[in-house]
Amino acid sequence: MSDRPNAGERQERSVLAGAAFLIVGLVMLVPSGLCTGVFGGGALLDMIAHPQNASDAVSILGTALLIGGPFVIAGIVLVRIGISRLRGG
Repeated sequence: MSDRPNAGERQERSVLAGAAFLIVGLVMLVPSGLCTGVFGGGALLDMIAHPQNASDAVSILGTALLIGGPFVIAGIVLVRIGISRLRGG
């Protein structure tokens, strides 16, 4: 007997892998995106409201992007991979 999966099993594995990529990507993207957005948006609003404290706000914005940015980018990449696998591409 052959150990090679047939076309239906390969397609099923691809769909399962796509769903896994999509779920893991969303689990990474949503919380890290919200956190980065809240801190980054707060820093931008602080810069607008209190221009004399702009250096502190830039520091907070940079820190939020430095810490949260890679997780947001990784989440976006995983979501895109999941969607492309689910579409069959």
